[in-house]
Amino acid sequence: MSSVALGHRSPALAAAAERAVALVARRLADPDAVAAVASREDNRDPVYDAVMWGPLTLANGLPGTALLYGELARADASWRAVAHRHLAAAGRAVGAVPSRGLFSGPAALLAAAQTCAGGAGHYASLRRRLAQWVAREQRERLAAFQERAGRGGQGVDWASYDLVNGLSGTTRILLDSAEDPAERSPEVAETLAASLRHLVAVSEPVTVVGPVRRTVPGWWVPADLQVSERDRRTYPRGDFNLGMAHGIAGPLAVLAAAAERGHEVPGLAEAAHRIAGWLLGWTLHDEAGPYWPARAGWDDETAADRPRALFTRTAWCYGTPGVAAALHRAGRVFGQPRWRAAAVEGLRAALRRDERRWAVDGPTVCHGFAGLLAVLSRVAEAEPEPVLHAGRDRLTGMVLAALDEEAPFGFRHLMRFPAAAHSPVPHRALDVAGMLEGAAGVALALSPVPHGPLPWDRCLGLV
Repeated sequence: MSSVALGHRSPALAAAAERAVALVARRLADPDAVAAVASREDNRDPVYDAVMWGPLTLANGLPGTALLYGELARADASWRAVAHRHLAAAGRAVGAVPSRGLFSGPAALLAAAQTCAGGAGHYASLRRRLAQWVAREQRERLAAFQERAGRGGQGVDWASYDLVNGLSGTTRILLDSAEDPAERSPEVAETLAASLRHLVAVSEPVTVVGPVRRTVPGWWVPADLQVSERDRRTYPRGDFNLGMAHGIAGPLAVLAAAAERGHEVPGLAEAAHRIAGWLLGWTLHDEAGPYWPARAGWDDETAADRPRALFTRTAWCYGTPGVAAALHRAGRVFGQPRWRAAAVEGLRAALRRDERRWAVDGPTVCHGFAGLLAVLSRVAEAEPEPVLHAGRDRLTGMVLAALDEEAPFGFRHLMRFPAAAHSPVPHRALDVAGMLEGAAGVALALSPVPHGPLPWDRCLGLV
C-alpha cells in the first residue's frame, strides 16, 4: 500500500491508516484462528442472541475477510496466498449454509472469489460453478415472487428487492458474471435480464385495495410481510424503505450499474427516474439541512404533507449516506446533475449535523463510521467538493480513534442493547471478522479507494 494513493489525506493520517490496515491484515490472516475467536459462545449479538460468526457470509465471515486480502493483493502479491486460504476455508462451508441474497451462501463466496481473482483469471472453475449456482437460485426466487403475484398477493417483502438479503445484491453480482468469460453462460445472461426486469417491475406503482384505494410505489411492504413482530406493530399498514441495505436505494444503485455497462431492459431508465424522484420527494430538513429518513409508514407516504421529522441514521445502511450514494451514482449514469447536487448537499448537511444525532455505533461498515467513510470516499472522488474531502479525513480519524490493539482483530463491532437508552453500558463490543460488521470492512474502508476490476465496495452498491 502506498500512502500517496490515499489521496488528500495528510501524511500523518495516511501513515496511521496504513498501519491500522496492516495490523488488521496480520490479525485476520489465519482463518482457523479467526473462526476460533469469532465463534466463541460469549461473542453474541445482544439483540438476537446469536454468535457473530457466519463462515460463509460477507457480513461476519470468511468471504468478507477474503475481500480484504483480494484488495491487498492488488498492490502486494504476497497477500494472494492469504486470500486463497480464506476462500478455501469458506468453500468448505458451501452446502452447509443456505443462501440469503448476496451476503450469505454461494453468492457471498462468488463475490469474494471475483474480487480475489482481480481480473486475472484465477479461480475460473470455482467461479463458473458458483455463477451457475447463484443464477439457478435466483431463477427459483424470481419464480416464487411471480407465483405470489399471480395469486393476487399485494406488496413485496425485502427479499424481493433489497441489496443485502434480496434480489438486488445477487443481481449486482450476476452483472459481473455476465461480463466474465469464465462465468458467463446463456443461463447467467438470461437470469440477469430477468432480474433487471423484476427490479423494473418492483418500481412500478401499485393500487392497493383497502378502506380507501391508493396508488403507491411498488416496493410497499405490507404488514404481513414485515420481517418482525415489532415491525408489524410499528407499521400496521406496511411501510416504504428508503435505505441502501434493505430499501429502494439499493435497486437504484444496481439499475445504474447495469445501465452504465449497457445491460438495458425495457423500462430501466424510467424505473431509475421513478425511484430517484420518489427519494427526492422524501427529502426532509432539520437545522443542519436536508436528510433522508430510514423508513416511511403507510400514513406518512399517503398523507397530503410530509411529516416534519422521521427517524434516520447517518449510516451506509440507512439514512443520508446510502441514499446519497445511490442518487449520486444514478445521477452520473443517467446525466442528472440535480440528483448529484442533492446527494452532495445531503452529505454536506450530514457532516454539519451534531455527531450525537448520527445514530451510528462504532467503527464498522453497516451502521458505523467506516460505512460513512466508504460513501464519502467514493462521492468525494467524483466531486471537487472540499467539505466532502475534509469529511473523509475527519471520518478516517474517527475510525482510527477506535483502534484497539488489545482486541483480537484490532477493531470491535459495537452492538446496542435493546434497552440501551436506559443502560449505563449501552453497547456490547464484539469480535467480528467480516466486511459488513467486522474488522475486515474497517480495514477496507481505510484503504485507498479501490480501482480496477471488481472492487470490494460494489457489494455496498457504491460502484
